[in-house]
Amino acid sequence: MPKKLLACMAILILSACGSQPESPTDDPEATLPVAPELLPADSPDPDHWLQQARQADRIADREAALVHAAAAFFENEQWRHGGVVLSQVDTLSLSNQDLLHYRLQRARLQIHFQQWEEAINSLSDIEQRLRQREQRQLAMQLRYQAYAGQQRYLSAARQLVELQRYDDNDYSQLIWNNLTQVPADYWRQAVREPDEQMRGWTSLLTRITQALDHREPVAEALQRWQNNFHRHPANTQVSNLLEHHSWLQEQPRRIAVLLPLSGQFASQGTAVRDGILAALSNERDEDVFFINTQVTDPDVIQQKLYDENIEAVIGPLDREYSERLAATFNAHDEPRPWVHIWLNQPPSDYQPAGDTFFALDVDTEVQMATGHLRQKGYQQVLILGPDTQRGRQLSGQFEQQWRDYFGNHSTRVGLYSSSTDIRDIVEERLHVTASKQRIALIERTGGDKEIESEARSRNDLDAIFLVGDATQARLLKPFIDMSISAFAQTIPVYATSSVHEQTQGRSENDLDGITFSEAPWLLPAHDSEYLFKRFAELRSNWTPSTQRLIAMGYDSMFLLPRLTSMNWFPGYNHAGLTGQLRIQQHSVVRELDWATFDQHQIKLEPANEHEVNWDFL
Repeated sequence: MPKKLLACMAILILSACGSQPESPTDDPEATLPVAPELLPADSPDPDHWLQQARQADRIADREAALVHAAAAFFENEQWRHGGVVLSQVDTLSLSNQDLLHYRLQRARLQIHFQQWEEAINSLSDIEQRLRQREQRQLAMQLRYQAYAGQQRYLSAARQLVELQRYDDNDYSQLIWNNLTQVPADYWRQAVREPDEQMRGWTSLLTRITQALDHREPVAEALQRWQNNFHRHPANTQVSNLLEHHSWLQEQPRRIAVLLPLSGQFASQGTAVRDGILAALSNERDEDVFFINTQVTDPDVIQQKLYDENIEAVIGPLDREYSERLAATFNAHDEPRPWVHIWLNQPPSDYQPAGDTFFALDVDTEVQMATGHLRQKGYQQVLILGPDTQRGRQLSGQFEQQWRDYFGNHSTRVGLYSSSTDIRDIVEERLHVTASKQRIALIERTGGDKEIESEARSRNDLDAIFLVGDATQARLLKPFIDMSISAFAQTIPVYATSSVHEQTQGRSENDLDGITFSEAPWLLPAHDSEYLFKRFAELRSNWTPSTQRLIAMGYDSMFLLPRLTSMNWFPGYNHAGLTGQLRIQQHSVVRELDWATFDQHQIKLEPANEHEVNWDFL
């Protein structure tokens, strides 16, 4: 028996087969939609094919049998054993068709370990060269899973359309699930598809997008599509929407707004109310009822909503009242004939039905910042924040999300307890303290000889992220600048909108070079800048935090007629004052703009983060 085959058999017997990749982690972004089942293996069992390999006279037959053995292991979900066998195959000895079979099995292993791009490369130019129909079908299934794993939803849908020609399975629901994830900007352009089935799908998503953009009833758009594509597979999804979602037939006209208009949170409630009134001035004809949650019990509010035949609700705003209202709804357990956009995070023990949650929280900004810094190509990040419960929470959130992508050694965290220890924390995390200690040691050993030296900061950092507010950033930034070696590249510093506030006479120069995320409404050159200046004149003493609440009220009114549609069309986005808005799993997702403090000005980042990468759909 050849030594290589003996080695392969021995490896399979050992319990600690050491060269295989680790099992994939539970990465939420890598979770696949429900995928078609893989085809059954073309071999009886692994032992059969290993025996064939042992008995083979020709090298090509032996290598082909090992490929079949690996496939059989994969069918039994013995990925470790199958991977070992596959790694022993001499691909140069395989025939053309056996080499294609080997590439199929390698792609299966790569997909199991979420190596999406590697799997796509393994499947490149393979389908038309496969002779067996079943193998072509398997290649399409694998390619679909790789695209879905990369969140390339358009490519995944196209692969399913092609796959549907090879078997009798109905993939229309899975195609719909993928296409509704595609960014709406794709449907807003003149999309042309050579494939007849894809033309029908493209027309459907384009019509829905246009209806939502122009505040037209979605039901009419769906019915017009059915008239043109009455034999298309998507009719199942369209008919289901029209049959079970009566809300598609009309726009909400009677709206209740629940806000604290007196008491502790009156200024915040008034800001949201002003934003709603500003939106109503744009030739809208809804009847809006404002209810003061400070003086109205949740039971009374619930009854008013029924008595006034309310079709849509905005609010409450404050967390405590949201919990009380949710408890009231749960206690009565009655169907609620309105759509509802809560201006906060989801209440505890509350199951959303026609509900969406819209919050201006820093947690979301931290999550968005990890994606933004990844797009910049950074891998090593230092996180600086206050040693408070909130500071530890936000720092830990960024750290965990970053390490999920780049491993445990990709971040360091520096937490400061007071302004007096900020310098020590910055110098220690930038390795300046260690450099100073080395210099001191050299000077002591050098005696009276004068040594010219300069402390060096670490040179493996790509970026610094601050989780504190403007006051803390003003204290941190000078020490960061002083700690960077004169001959080293400047380390970019990023933060959330917490660092953007009215300065009350203080110079923004203290924050020079910090890039921060912010709602478009508070940045220069915005489409609604005239409206912002108008509010700034009327409410000259209001802070950016209050101005964001104005934008929140304004955006709530524009989300309302699109609310339920956006819940089942997560790819649809609305260019709001608080950001590019999408709805995923009943929560509004905000993509903010990025800007940099540059002396006495705030300058937008030149790159448009909201542009769609058409090559990666």
